[in-house]
Amino acid sequence: MLRPTPGPVYYDGPEGEAFEREVAAYVGMGHGVAVSSGSAALLIALLALGIGSGDEVICPANAYIAVPESVIHTGAAPKYADVLEATANVDLTTIKPHLTARTKAIIVIHNYGHPVDMDPIQSLAKSRGIAIVEDAAHALGGSYKGRRLGSLSDISFASFARKCVSVAGQGGMSFTSNPEWATAMHQYRRHGWNPADAYRSTVGRIGYNFTLNESNAAVGRVSLRRLDAHNAARAANAAYYTGAIGARRLPLRPLDVMPWAKSGWLHYVVRAPRRDALVEALEREGIEASVHYRDPVYRLPVFLERTGEDPGPRPVTDQLARQIVSLPSHPDMGERDLDAVLDAIAAFYRG
Repeated sequence: MLRPTPGPVYYDGPEGEAFEREVAAYVGMGHGVAVSSGSAALLIALLALGIGSGDEVICPANAYIAVPESVIHTGAAPKYADVLEATANVDLTTIKPHLTARTKAIIVIHNYGHPVDMDPIQSLAKSRGIAIVEDAAHALGGSYKGRRLGSLSDISFASFARKCVSVAGQGGMSFTSNPEWATAMHQYRRHGWNPADAYRSTVGRIGYNFTLNESNAAVGRVSLRRLDAHNAARAANAAYYTGAIGARRLPLRPLDVMPWAKSGWLHYVVRAPRRDALVEALEREGIEASVHYRDPVYRLPVFLERTGEDPGPRPVTDQLARQIVSLPSHPDMGERDLDAVLDAIAAFYRG
């Protein structure tokens, strides 16, 4: 008797499951939940923590739009902490002014790959029963005092869209060592179904369709195996840029690197006089220079309208938004490529 041939598996299959195990083990968390984007990864993390209406979540003012956006989608209110000029990251001193009795979580972002100073934030969060959500999208492979970034929180997450690990498209993953939160995130990922129920007859909660397809997961597994080598190449590029900027006396100011930090170096960021004109000049030379981030989210009218609150100035973030630029630092770039970028910058400032 002929048996029916199983159809192809497009998602929730062996590639996705292996990708989850491998990245979670690399980060140092017990569980990984692969989803369709970094934004989805953050949203299901917040929902798994039970964050909702009436809660407040502290997040960096210097952040991608998805961070406060995800907080708002839970019904909670984002509270924007300014960042340090040295690293463009939050720390305990910038977080504390925004603590209230309603603070349910703190989102920390290792911006551009440089770690946040986590120990004081962890101590504060533990003393007050506040969850930490760690954004490692720029920083997989980096470490803080010898501890892997992404393992220093209750739940962490990463994006795989042109990040340290790539899936050749959109993708993301949440990480936790708490099995109950892992189960909740699995349920939120796919329509609330119990992941242990092969027939999908039990629904544990109202969920979403945030699955990551098998093809992207397979690409991500290959990319993960290259992560350490790529990070080493980016670190070498960063050291070359920093040394050459000083030797050439270019009017650029790189961000600082703290002695306890091993950066993931996704972006090499400098503060540049006449930043917008410099970016345009580099583009004319065929050199891609990005700005992360040009428009602070807390200034956007739709966010002000939705939250009903103008948070007021965030002086350092406002200043950085006018000055910072990310110079190209792809792992495949060599010294000749880096020198071409530096030559174009030198020519701009001479002119």
